[in-house]
Amino acid sequence: MPRVKIEEHASYPFTIELEVRVADLNYGAHLGYERLLSLAHQARVRMFERLGATELDLGDGAIGIVAADVAVAYLSEAFLNDVLVFEIKPVEIGLVAFRLAHRVVHKDTGRKVALVEIGFVGFDTHRRAPGRLPERFVAALREMAGEPGS
Repeated sequence: MPRVKIEEHASYPFTIELEVRVADLNYGAHLGYERLLSLAHQARVRMFERLGATELDLGDGAIGIVAADVAVAYLSEAFLNDVLVFEIKPVEIGLVAFRLAHRVVHKDTGRKVALVEIGFVGFDTHRRAPGRLPERFVAALREMAGEPGS
């Protein structure tokens, strides 16, 4: 079976530790695939807080985000009470869209649990239509990513 291929980056500038809770387990007693995305969402909310933004307001009072696509490569299991380090790097930053690359690592062992990429589009929450990302937010993403000229 062909597998999704996600590029692993040399560095991820934002990190946060999140613990696997009982609600995150599936019937196999390990981290459920949909719960991994929920934890990635929690990590993204924290990253946006650091940037002075929220998912509904990237800093201009009008533009938020919507997810456009998701790719996940599962590499190993995670279990109840495991502490996972979610590492995030903004990539493919444009004027209306960007991607967040995640590497999820078990804190104690360093074992990779998953690679995740999520694509986002700027969304005008008032017009209910795609919209241009605020310049300040784009600059913050580029600075976090370590892009030249940021």
